Amino acid sequence: MDPLTHGLIGGAMAQAGFRQRWGRQATLAMVGGAMLPDVDIFWSHGVWALETHRGITHSLVGALGIAAVLGAALLPFGREKRWPLLAGLSLLAILGGHLFMDLVNNYGIQLFLPFSRARPALDLVFILDPLITLPMLAALVGGAVWPARAARLGQAAFAWLAVYLVALALSHGAAVAELRRAAEAQGVRALDVSALPEPLNPLTWAGFVDDGRYYWRGRVSPLGAPVVLRPVLKASSADAAALAARSPEVQLYLWFARFPTLIERVEGGRRILDYTDLRFPPLFGRRSFARLRVIVSPEGAVERVLFDP
Repeated sequence: MDPLTHGLIGGAMAQAGFRQRWGRQATLAMVGGAMLPDVDIFWSHGVWALETHRGITHSLVGALGIAAVLGAALLPFGREKRWPLLAGLSLLAILGGHLFMDLVNNYGIQLFLPFSRARPALDLVFILDPLITLPMLAALVGGAVWPARAARLGQAAFAWLAVYLVALALSHGAAVAELRRAAEAQGVRALDVSALPEPLNPLTWAGFVDDGRYYWRGRVSPLGAPVVLRPVLKASSADAAALAARSPEVQLYLWFARFPTLIERVEGGRRILDYTDLRFPPLFGRRSFARLRVIVSPEGAVERVLFDP
């Protein structure tokens, strides 16, 4: 999720009963815990950000380290002097207010670093979702206006979040099943099926069926419109594989991208290879996120690698 939503979730967690019991330190622990994992943006630059962002600070091991440091840092800020309590509140916010909320979207997190580079993603919500952000904001505003009802408003915000995510999980499961039926009807061999959230539209899913050579794309709507799958050639040619072997940037990109495609053209004798991850569509009139351009000389050497050109 975006940093604002993480911060609001941390604030609503504190308001749901922790602040009333442990005061300002609980608020600082939970807001800080919900936001601090994104500190990795300060050392995540260029194509290498695909690995370093949502890396160790978004892992279970990293969560323990951040919670320990944050709990100790908050000891001077109030009467509560029990480090395990402050670290525990911080850890709760890190796990529930940040890692879990990043896990349910389609970007993925390296939850098991340093033991595994796997990037699990539950594909339930897009990175931005007003139906999560606005209820949390409303709970905090309402708690400021009606302090006596603050805890109930915070709890209500999380009750809504739970209902919303369960509804999305059910809809997601139905979308995957519908994609399998559509693939069978069109004679597409379904090696892997994914349904991804669409930007700012929780009622439809972007479907992907992988048959080994193509990604078959289709939009799934709960309104019952038929799913029509259309093929997109994968970035899986032998030439692309050879290029990846020569370029660590391409290797990293193909590790990160779930649905990589490749468009090639020639300019001035140089080959221009544009990689795109279909997971990230254009948004707000901007080109899709996480594009990689590789410029190859006439002799076959990699001259330049550009991220999001």
